[in-house]
Amino acid sequence: MSSACATQPKANPVALFRNLVIALLIASLTACATWERVDHTSRVETKRDDYTLELPLGWVRRTTDANDYFVTRDGPALNYIVVNRQPHDRKLPLTKRETRADMLPHEIAELAVAEWKSAESTANLEVISNAPVLLGGKPAIRVHVRFKNERGLPIDRVMVALVDTKGRLSIQYEAPAIVYFQRGLADFEAMVASIRFQQGRAQ
Repeated sequence: MSSACATQPKANPVALFRNLVIALLIASLTACATWERVDHTSRVETKRDDYTLELPLGWVRRTTDANDYFVTRDGPALNYIVVNRQPHDRKLPLTKRETRADMLPHEIAELAVAEWKSAESTANLEVISNAPVLLGGKPAIRVHVRFKNERGLPIDRVMVALVDTKGRLSIQYEAPAIVYFQRGLADFEAMVASIRFQQGRAQ
């Protein structure tokens, strides 16, 4: 073995992992035509003459989805933001409970936490914070929880949600607590702050 081979630099495992994640994400985007990158021309979105929002630049959006919007920066396993608008009479999948237009913000939080605790994957969650906020100028709730996945990795989830006469609206961000959560948090907060309801709608 030559001396040149003996002195080759060792591979950086962090860089290798990051490159693998990027490669897998690119491969998934190439294989499936339902993803598109968010840029300045596609950032502002209007949904059902209901509300407008600004998607985070540089993230990728799933264009065919049961939710209103689903975007990720590094791949759904590492971070994602999902926006969901549902009518009050659509029961929650696990607790089978419904929402009402006259619910108070803390009642929405209780409903969400009960639903999450009913799922095996998030039954061990702890509530980090729970506080009233405004979403598009309307009373809402911001709930931050943490749970451990099947490998023991702590996952952070933040949801901002409200109810009105049209139904319930939630914006949820989830990512591993280590590194990835903080990396995408500012984009999530900016997306929440960008929500504007169309005049005369969602009262």
